[in-house]
Amino acid sequence: MSYIINTKELAKTPLRKKALAIVEAGYAAIDIKKSIKKRITVQKGVLTVELPDKKVGNIRIDLNDYKRVFLVGIGKGSAYASVALAGVLKDRMTRGIAIDVETVANKNTRLELLVGTHPLPSPKNVKATQKIIRMVSNLEADDLVIVCMCGGGSALAVASDEELQASTTIFKELTKAGANIIELNTVRKHVSDVKGGNLAKTIYPATLLTLMASDVIGNDMEMIASGPTICDTTTVAHAAAVLKKYGVSGGGITLKETPKEEKYFKNTKNVLFVSNNDAVQAMAETAKKLGFKSKIKSVTFEGEAKEALFPIVRTIKKGEAIFMAGETTVTLKDIAADKKLGKGGRNLEVALGVVHAYAEKPEKLAGIIAISYASDGHDNSIAAGGIADTYTLKAARTAKQDVGNALASHASLDFFKKNGNMISVKTESFNVADLMLVIREN
Repeated sequence: MSYIINTKELAKTPLRKKALAIVEAGYAAIDIKKSIKKRITVQKGVLTVELPDKKVGNIRIDLNDYKRVFLVGIGKGSAYASVALAGVLKDRMTRGIAIDVETVANKNTRLELLVGTHPLPSPKNVKATQKIIRMVSNLEADDLVIVCMCGGGSALAVASDEELQASTTIFKELTKAGANIIELNTVRKHVSDVKGGNLAKTIYPATLLTLMASDVIGNDMEMIASGPTICDTTTVAHAAAVLKKYGVSGGGITLKETPKEEKYFKNTKNVLFVSNNDAVQAMAETAKKLGFKSKIKSVTFEGEAKEALFPIVRTIKKGEAIFMAGETTVTLKDIAADKKLGKGGRNLEVALGVVHAYAEKPEKLAGIIAISYASDGHDNSIAAGGIADTYTLKAARTAKQDVGNALASHASLDFFKKNGNMISVKTESFNVADLMLVIREN
């Protein structure tokens, strides 16, 4: 299966073909349907989940011990995951509901797929979340709930109109100020009746298994989708400190404590099902097969997007392939008053930053390709990411594009779309944040 839909247009050089093959390997490793079909099975009523961390071991649950089995999907990619998992559970599943940014083909009448909005929540999200809450309320001890928790769940799972208003304000102001995802989700948890362990509290006393697809730096499970099913270690004081740090007044926002009682989490198991490490390992292995010396620099990278790959591009040696994953930040507060804010995403800005750095000295980028792409194929736009190399520089000059102006106004989408170096994909992959690679030919 090919994930990149414009490979023919992008594969202008032999080195580009290799780079795109590496990107393909990354997507294949986090393909939702393939991952679930390969690693989750039900045999003689026993559900087995194979986990990537061999130290944790596999999960085995005897479904015969439960009267009813419910399925919940939250986040980007959870619709695909829920359809695939429902297919594994078959008639063992009593009912299921998933909220995602898009609907997918679904013939299972027991599974309901709902569509919400992201990155900003909307009344659609509230309505869908309340439907999930009603389904898992008033359960018994002999009930089982399986949750597919994916990135983007913080925006999609919103329990009330009050949370909708507060969460929207928080997202806009903290994102503009440059807060990272941990800080953002810390505050989100303390304005919610579903995040920060509140969903687990609702599900109690039923048994709860959460399969997590991490888009969070370091795979902190209580921060994935703001941790609806895991006991929260942050407090109102932590949330207030974040608001103070970034000068966000929080006017009209009431912070509240998350549930800490041990009983709500006694029968819960939260496990990491997939992360950026799965994608990066596959990318590194593919690069090695293509003749490169592979190095994984970091899977917990944080930093300003436009500067993310500078150190690697400057120092990469011939024949090397270097990989990073994580989540960069696009700081919007630095935009000049006379500049109109453009469209784009973190990955496009990473690539644009490299193009800008070498716009006046293209010879220093010769034989090097830098790519940053969104693991779920949507870099806050129709694009998955962008390619930065001498071919991109030439295309930008031919199109008479002002690279500096594009970067200053964060107009990365228009920039790469116009010069033809935007990566477009059709993928059903887990959201594990940003994936980056730099390769240099021998």
